[in-house]
Amino acid sequence: MSISLFLLTLLLLIQSIRAAIQRLPPISLHEQSSIGTSIYDLSRIYPSTSKNLIQFAFLSDTSPHNSFFIVDSLTGRISIKRMIDREELCQTHICNCDRCLLTLELIASSQTVDILSLEITIENINDNQPIFPVSSFRIRLSESTDIGHVSSFPSATDLDYQDHIEYHLVPLNPSDNETFTIVNLQTENQLGLRLLKSLDREQQNLYQMKVIASDGEHTGELLLDVHILDSNDNVPKFEHDQYHIKVREDIPVGSELLHIHAYDNDEGLNALINYTIVTDNPSSSFPFEINVRTGAVRLIQALDYEYETNYHFSVRARDNGPDAISVYAQVQIDILDVNDCPPDIDLILPDNNPQKNLFQIEEEQPLHTRLFHLSVSDKDSGIGKILLRLLTYQDLFQLNEQYNDLYNLIVIGRLDREKQEEYQLIFEAVDQGVEQSLKTQKNLTIRLIDINDCSPMLDPFPKPIYINENNPYNVQLIQLHARDLDAPNTPNSLLAYSLLPSNDSRFFRIDSQTGILSVGQISFDYEMKSVYYLVLNISDHGTNPKRLETIQPLVIHINNTNDNEPVFKQSSYSFRIPENVPVGTLIGQVSAIDSDSNSTIDYKLSTPEYQNTFYIDHLTGQLHTKVLLDYETVAIYRLNITAKDNDGLHSTHTIVIVELTDVNDNAPMMDSSSSIQIPSQMLHTNTSEIIMIARINAKDKDSGRNGQLTYGISDGNQHNYFQMNSMNGTITAKTKNLPQGHHRLTVKVCDQGESLQKCSTTIINIQIGENVNDLFYSEENVTEKQLAVDENIVTNEMIIVVIISSIVTLVFSIIMGILCAVFCKQKRCHHIHRSSLKTPCESLQSTDADKLLSTNNTNTFSSTNKKLTGHHLHQPYEDINASGCAASSEDSCYGSNELSRSSSSTHGVAKPLLTEQHRSGSLSSTSVDYAIPTPRETSLYPNKTVTLINQSSIETATTTNHLKTFHSTGISSSSHYNLKKTVQSLTRRPVAGLQSTYLPYDTIDTPPSPQNHSPATSTTSREYSI
Repeated sequence: MSISLFLLTLLLLIQSIRAAIQRLPPISLHEQSSIGTSIYDLSRIYPSTSKNLIQFAFLSDTSPHNSFFIVDSLTGRISIKRMIDREELCQTHICNCDRCLLTLELIASSQTVDILSLEITIENINDNQPIFPVSSFRIRLSESTDIGHVSSFPSATDLDYQDHIEYHLVPLNPSDNETFTIVNLQTENQLGLRLLKSLDREQQNLYQMKVIASDGEHTGELLLDVHILDSNDNVPKFEHDQYHIKVREDIPVGSELLHIHAYDNDEGLNALINYTIVTDNPSSSFPFEINVRTGAVRLIQALDYEYETNYHFSVRARDNGPDAISVYAQVQIDILDVNDCPPDIDLILPDNNPQKNLFQIEEEQPLHTRLFHLSVSDKDSGIGKILLRLLTYQDLFQLNEQYNDLYNLIVIGRLDREKQEEYQLIFEAVDQGVEQSLKTQKNLTIRLIDINDCSPMLDPFPKPIYINENNPYNVQLIQLHARDLDAPNTPNSLLAYSLLPSNDSRFFRIDSQTGILSVGQISFDYEMKSVYYLVLNISDHGTNPKRLETIQPLVIHINNTNDNEPVFKQSSYSFRIPENVPVGTLIGQVSAIDSDSNSTIDYKLSTPEYQNTFYIDHLTGQLHTKVLLDYETVAIYRLNITAKDNDGLHSTHTIVIVELTDVNDNAPMMDSSSSIQIPSQMLHTNTSEIIMIARINAKDKDSGRNGQLTYGISDGNQHNYFQMNSMNGTITAKTKNLPQGHHRLTVKVCDQGESLQKCSTTIINIQIGENVNDLFYSEENVTEKQLAVDENIVTNEMIIVVIISSIVTLVFSIIMGILCAVFCKQKRCHHIHRSSLKTPCESLQSTDADKLLSTNNTNTFSSTNKKLTGHHLHQPYEDINASGCAASSEDSCYGSNELSRSSSSTHGVAKPLLTEQHRSGSLSSTSVDYAIPTPRETSLYPNKTVTLINQSSIETATTTNHLKTFHSTGISSSSHYNLKKTVQSLTRRPVAGLQSTYLPYDTIDTPPSPQNHSPATSTTSREYSI
């Protein structure tokens, strides 16, 4: 419904607009009118009362007519918007070229909408000049062009509509005014130029003029050039009718002899002249040619006066124009004779000599033998006598003149073919010319015919000749090469080989032609016969003068070959060694023999998995260890040993069994728990008199007696509350006699090693009952027992470390002692003012350190020695002092104390090593305390070490004089601190493999409590337990 209503409204609007269209009176407008010029006022057609209510506008903004004008929307004034060019509108088809009409459609809107139509006629004005399409034009006319001929050229155009153009011809040369005129061709864009009189190119070849086009106000110009073309109306003419020259016969080929020139007054092709030689001589033998364009006569073949003395020929000249006419000139060339012919040499050889340049004679000709004749001649005359000479081999041949121009050649030296087979003779003849002397050379080859005058010669060959024993039949030994210097491929050089009969020659044969020496039906044995002697005969087949031969002895050696393989003296070897032998220990030796002479046996270990365990001397066969062998890892090694001869052709194998014997090098290991609790209820409910407390599980990696274990309680069972099975490690107790409380047993497990018994101990904490704090053991006893842990578990690595450390310490002590002795002599008693001692050496000998280290001081170790001597693993300190572990008193005397830190596999003792910075200051008046090392026990848990000495045990040991110390009362706090830090840094790292534990240096900073001090100890001094 809405769409229908919209359409109805639109239809009514269109009808109302059509009813309102008003055509305004047409107007005229000149093109090129000024921009902004008012051309019409629309307000004139509306009453003045409604002017203010009307708005004016173009009906369409896209109309091309509207683009030239602008309308004022309020006043209705129409003005020119841009320049109007009628010619442009015509060319762009905006308007008709005959009548250029522009229609403007406008809207006047107020209460109603009026459509206004205004027609504007664009009037033409003369604003364009005539224009030619080109600025210049060229016309070509032949000089033979007829009068009245018309040539066309382009006309001018004027963009203005219906403008009339007039043309005028203005010659640049006033004399040419009556030669041409302009005519109308009655064709579009074309004018005609008519010729008024005849043309002559030779007089004037160019006419220049201007063509002026005028429309009444404006003009245009065209430059017109008329070029006169030549016509062939002239005949060529020679400069000379005859040409006569003389040339030498030796003039070079290619030389220009003369120039023949003709001219023609025409131009272009009409004046282009071609030259041609006209002669009766064949062209192949005629020695001259002429250049077609330039007329130059050139020599193309060599002249020969003896062949032709002069030449006569004609030269024709002809232009290239139409209807050309030819003209001719005569040429005569005379040849002048020169000495250009060298002498000729003729060889007069015997009739049986087929080749002219080869002459054959037998070698060894007698002297002065005449060979052949020679003659000389020359084609030139008046040259005098011709001289002939021999240039080569003048020591063997000679020319003799018999009479004028005739010579013969004779032999004057020995001719040996083996030395030189051919001789190149060069003969030279020279004439006696006046201007120049010419010479001729001629070659002749003299070839010597061979005679049998040389014996065969054998080429060098390896001496002696070798062949391996056990050879196959008919094997070739060597090919002998002989040569004969006589002519090859002749009987004189054809050789034959043979062996002179002998006892040894029956085993060999030689090919008579090739010289191949072979073995007969025999296989040689080096042990039976090693050398054979032969005689070789070489002969030729020559007969002139006789047959020749050569004799050569031959020696054949038989080589001993490697035909036997090595054989071991035993089919297998068995060696037994204890485990843990040092690296490089000789295990045993294998031996093989080879029946071949000069044979060397090479031994090799062929078992890949044991290459890094054993090695064998490849020459002696001695088997050594490369690593430490462990019985517990591998007890028996099965090795494969290969023996090869020196050539590597033969090899044999043998089996070597290496059996390790067990060494007691492992201590028993226990893995039982350390704490056991027996409830009291169990004791009451147990019906048996015996109760099993625990079972110690221990094992030993050794075998045999070394691995058989026995168990026992070494401490903590003073009242025999507990019993232990020595075979299986079971701990039992009697129920009635077992008191409640805390029990601590020290269990000792030992193997049954014969030479060295190894033991291990562990502490078992047993709690009987609950809430009972009675202790059935002593802390001091536990501590003392703990010190007695078995120290006999010594590994090979520990032994090596101890040995190396001892050697280094001993060497270092000796060197330092020598240096101190030298230093003491230079600065004797240098440190007396730092000490109150009478003499440093005497005072130091009586210090507490010497008392401590002395075996005579029984009071110092009164309690300690009792405990230590009860355990067989500890030694008194005098043994340590005697072994060089303690510092010498002389070393400490002059402030150069060098307390070496050394390790002992049996004691686990560590001594501090003071650095250089602490010797001069801190230790010059300071003594160091020593303490007995305390053992360290390995925990049941991996990577955990339990130190059995705590602070309380240290205090107990101090109270009971367990650790005796010596000290200095004069040491300062700073020096004490430096000493402590130095000793601490030097002794923190434990020696690898040792199971001893030393008192940590962190605990020695704090002095013991006053109640634990010994009465002899000063309160101002510090004690150091190391």
